[in-house]
Amino acid sequence: MRFFARVLQLLGLVEAGYGLFIGLYEQDIVRELQFAAFGAVLFLAGWLIQRHLSEP
Repeated sequence: MRFFARVLQLLGLVEAGYGLFIGLYEQDIVRELQFAAFGAVLFLAGWLIQRHLSEP
């Protein structure tokens, strides 16, 4: 389960980075914000799972 949480965090960072790439090269702010928001949700889900697992 820890591995799954880390994978979610990694995917969230990749999605946010791809959103920035889209914003810089395609000048599409709407898609940039969509990818950034989706990446943030993925990262947050992974962080919450990891936090839940590390509590005593």
